[in-house]
Amino acid sequence: MKSQLRNITVNNQAFVYWYWGGETFTLNISPKENKNIKITLIFESNPPDKDPFTFWSFYKITAQKNNLETTIELGKPKHIAEIISYLMKQRKEFFTKGQPHILNNAWDLLMEMGYSNFNPVWVGEW
Repeated sequence: MKSQLRNITVNNQAFVYWYWGGETFTLNISPKENKNIKITLIFESNPPDKDPFTFWSFYKITAQKNNLETTIELGKPKHIAEIISYLMKQRKEFFTKGQPHILNNAWDLLMEMGYSNFNPVWVGEW
């Protein structure tokens, strides 16, 4: 399911983001003043089973950080702000004008941010 375009401000800079879920969770981020810059993070995982009548999605991930169990809610502003803040500090090249950046394995980004032991929280959509 695709979300609507949402606004978020990180370090006094305005961004827009949108996402969609399923077996793959895709998060798109763009600076509000320059939508020619687009960062796409792709979190791919395997659903619990292949029931032909159930469409599986995940929007949350349980993980560990600093030896504590935590939940990352990929569609929530708090965690999106954390990701944007990290990208602004550590991956400035992603904000290059006119150049789309796609991270096909966004799990690696979460590992760089100090998270480990990922476990998607699956939801049966129907």
